[in-house]
Amino acid sequence: MTTIEHALLGINGALATGLHRRYGWQVVALAGLVAISPDWDGLTLVLGPVLFDQAHRVWGHSFLTCGLLGILIGVLDYRFDVVTRLANVSARGLRRCGLVLPAEQGLGSLPLRRERTVAGYAVWTLVALAAALSHLAADLVVSGTATLGDWKLQLLWPFSTEGWIYPHVHWGDPGMTIIFVMGMLAMYRWRNRLQVIAAATLLGVAAYIVVCGALG
Repeated sequence: MTTIEHALLGINGALATGLHRRYGWQVVALAGLVAISPDWDGLTLVLGPVLFDQAHRVWGHSFLTCGLLGILIGVLDYRFDVVTRLANVSARGLRRCGLVLPAEQGLGSLPLRRERTVAGYAVWTLVALAAALSHLAADLVVSGTATLGDWKLQLLWPFSTEGWIYPHVHWGDPGMTIIFVMGMLAMYRWRNRLQVIAAATLLGVAAYIVVCGALG
């Protein structure tokens, strides 16, 4: 999947659970952020194509590294309310650039989390872990292009270099993006039905992957 699709997969997954009703938009934002985190190993491209070829879909794409990073982000976000801080910084930046409407001048001062509970830590950790692992699940079935081969995941790295891949959809295929966009438009239209629409969106993406795999 592309980065945007990974993020939307995490976001829709969190919304489909209904956790946003109790914990607010922050838990949804967390899921979107963590869902793209395994691709940190793609940053090795700045050090050259050879290292990128060795590291991408390896260092950040094993159960161990992916799970640990997801848990770490979840705990840190709950403790320091990172997504709210980022939202405030972004809003203040937009306001300084004159990109915020007069009615939205209050943006940038969202209150930070003051109370933390064991249950909250547990929810944030589980959501982050699930979002991180969703990245691996997606990359297992979305791989390769019409001209490039499939990219195997070394799920047991660093203990094993054995690779797994079950390609159903080509990377960059527009079908899943269209389904995600349709879901977003539906959420904008029916804002009181976010959970149902998110679940339907995920089912649509899953069905698309299965059909493409059967026809391919």
